[in-house]
Amino acid sequence: MPVTVSYTMANSDYHAHPSLSRSVVHRFKSPIVQQFVDRGGSIFGGNAATELGTHVDTAFGATIEKRSLDDVFVSAPRDVLAADGSRKGKAFTEWKNSLPAGASEVSSSTRSQLSDMILSLSEHRRARELMEQTTSTQTSVFWRDGNGFDRKARADGVTSDLWYDVKTTSSEWRDLYKSFVRFGYHWQAAWYTEAARESGYDKPFRMPFIVIQSGPPYEVKVVTIPDRLVEQASREITETLYEMRRRRETQKYLPEEYGQEEELSVPEYVYSG
Repeated sequence: MPVTVSYTMANSDYHAHPSLSRSVVHRFKSPIVQQFVDRGGSIFGGNAATELGTHVDTAFGATIEKRSLDDVFVSAPRDVLAADGSRKGKAFTEWKNSLPAGASEVSSSTRSQLSDMILSLSEHRRARELMEQTTSTQTSVFWRDGNGFDRKARADGVTSDLWYDVKTTSSEWRDLYKSFVRFGYHWQAAWYTEAARESGYDKPFRMPFIVIQSGPPYEVKVVTIPDRLVEQASREITETLYEMRRRRETQKYLPEEYGQEEELSVPEYVYSG
């Protein structure tokens, strides 16, 4: 499988491509999750946080391309809303279906929120530098790694020197590392730097993450992940890919300890009082 790089692929086409993504492999660290999905189940439904993240990605890309957010996000006029002001009903549906391709319907409050978030990004010096140096957004790369696994990655932004990603968070800054580990962003740093190398980046780099709070005042940080944690993630990725293959080939997903009785783990402070 030759390395393929696309700068124009639609998000839906990227997600439909059968190559393995970082997010899927990270979820499949759990043999229960992999077994459920391999049987035909689905666990990848979105929520309000992922919807906001998608809107921020869109707003970010539009800003890089110097397009107005008004060309991308549209709020329904009052006369097509339901009597209680909700975005539903025949008039609203017909209006939404009439929107031009590429336009996203959002509430007026979400539109205002996105505008404030983009302004906050532009006021952070390092985030602004990355935005100004960006040569492409939503860049898709497909490759077969040295172990024979077909993989894919889609960068929020690339410059001539590095790839970076944009994240929203509701976590307090002191707890940010917990969110990064929980959602596998250290895996993303390892996975995406490999994708960048496969696509022609010959100089190593530390992948930056632009992180913006999802609530007012929308504070911004640009962070990198310690090399030690990224190296650990690389090993975990390889181990998980091989384990995923083994489970599918043998149809043995669950570890022996899954069927055992166990004592509930209780923190020491609960016993006090």
